[in-house]
Amino acid sequence: MKGLAEAWRLIEAGRYGEAEALLAQDPSPEARFVLGYALAFQGRHEEALALYRALYRESGSHRALHHVGMVLRMAGRLKEALAVFEEEARFLPPDPLARSVNLYERGYTWLLLGEKEESLAFLRESLAEAEAAKDPVAQACAHRGLLEWHLRFGQEEEVQRHKEAAIRLFLKAGDPKGAEEVEALA
Repeated sequence: MKGLAEAWRLIEAGRYGEAEALLAQDPSPEARFVLGYALAFQGRHEEALALYRALYRESGSHRALHHVGMVLRMAGRLKEALAVFEEEARFLPPDPLARSVNLYERGYTWLLLGEKEESLAFLRESLAEAEAAKDPVAQACAHRGLLEWHLRFGQEEEVQRHKEAAIRLFLKAGDPKGAEEVEALA
């Protein structure tokens, strides 16, 4: 566990190669999940996809499938990502946090595709599920998605409202980097 915590610290600091080297020694599924982040954030999308697809084959977990979609989205393969997130939705447990994360990805991917109505509906539903889960990170992400939606399609007062909420919630969750990223958006 100490190695995983250190790997996350390195990833959050943008030291992906160091995190990768640390994780290479640990064959556990959890270490491989974290390794996928290090690969994806280095732009090594095909390697990250292969890793998450293997984890999905081995575990059948919706979490592994979610990461396949996340990497496809990061690689700009938006329609493929959306199909994966829609497939994942069929396997979700009756858990508002899991639903919120999936709805966020679907809404955000629709937003990247320029689909105004679909993206807004999913992002709003993501926020409602995040609030039901009482999870500040999920709430912050949903507000960030809605902030980006309003920057593209919406109203200035909604931009400010979602920006303030996202920053407050990221800080509450102990994620100052997330708050800084939101600050840079608008």
